[in-house]
Amino acid sequence: MDPLETPIKDGILYQQHVKFGKKCWRKVWALLYAGGPSGVARLESWEVRDGGLGAAGDRSAGPGRRGERRVIRLADCVSVLPADGESCPRDTGAFLLTTTERSHLLAAQHRQAWMGPICQLAFPGTGEASSGSTDAQSPKRGLV
Repeated sequence: MDPLETPIKDGILYQQHVKFGKKCWRKVWALLYAGGPSGVARLESWEVRDGGLGAAGDRSAGPGRRGERRVIRLADCVSVLPADGESCPRDTGAFLLTTTERSHLLAAQHRQAWMGPICQLAFPGTGEASSGSTDAQSPKRGLV
């Protein structure tokens, strides 16, 4: 990760995990990066521990203090859809980010503020990002 690389969006997200068959939400600090010479378009996240991660001040903390870094490559993204039927933390909206490897159920206070930029980075050249529309992915994924 290049220290000069600046995220286009950052903030708190909730990520659903299944532990012993029980679904639970983990609070994570997320950074959304555009692709470029210093890296690929991706969504990076770290679990927020008690004491939390703030905005700019805590980003300089080493990975040991933030827990394990998780990376979702947006080039592997197949769809980004609202998940209205899911129960999620209070005052948040859930969305499903599906990659070729697995599905990630995420929730954000303003989910559209995350879904729009993710769609724009994951599906470049498809025009205006439309969350929930699979038409944007069809031309790209249809030539298998």
